[in-house]
Amino acid sequence: MSKHEKTFNPESVIDPDLLRRTEAAILALTAENNGKMPTQQAINERVKTSFTRLGPAVNAVKARLLATQTKLANMPEIPEDLRLAHEQMLKDLWARTRDLQNGEIVDLRRAQAAKDESHRQDMSEQQDIIAMLENDRDNQAARAEAAEAACAELHEQLKAATTDLAAAHARLAERDEIFAMLTSRESAEAHIADATVDAETKKTSRRSRKTDDPETADLPVPGIATEQGSGPSA
Repeated sequence: MSKHEKTFNPESVIDPDLLRRTEAAILALTAENNGKMPTQQAINERVKTSFTRLGPAVNAVKARLLATQTKLANMPEIPEDLRLAHEQMLKDLWARTRDLQNGEIVDLRRAQAAKDESHRQDMSEQQDIIAMLENDRDNQAARAEAAEAACAELHEQLKAATTDLAAAHARLAERDEIFAMLTSRESAEAHIADATVDAETKKTSRRSRKTDDPETADLPVPGIATEQGSGPSA
């Protein structure tokens, strides 16, 4: 590699998120093991990736940590006042960070409470709508049952009315037949009565004519009356 070429940085081709998680796992495991460097198996239990991707990330983190330790080894100890100032600044930064986190947490809690309240109101409205729909369904079902019962009753009444109407038609036809028989009988009796009256009228007429004609025995006959009047001599 010439001096004009750029220095090769293996971290530039590794996923930054993988580098961050790998470094955090190495530092945590090193602190837990009293500064002993952990194995890739232990690191991968926390990082959870393939060893093909984990190997270059572990090597890059180890190289950077080693370079930092080498620089620190060649540097004098940090002055006490600088270390204390750094610790105080770190504490202030941490307190401010916690305040910001607490503020964000409070805001998140308020936002979540507002969402919960909105969700509760939505649920209450939906329950009211469901109750109204169920009540309307029950009312519709009751009306349908009442209408069905009324229809069945009307059907029975129609059947009874039909039966009564048929019986009335039968009685009417029977009455018409009786009236027809009576009318025919009265006509026959009237005809017979008229014939009888005519016969009696004819007899009466003949008798009248006989009464009006003179009787021959009552008329005086010459010679016969004299003889009847003189009678035999004593």
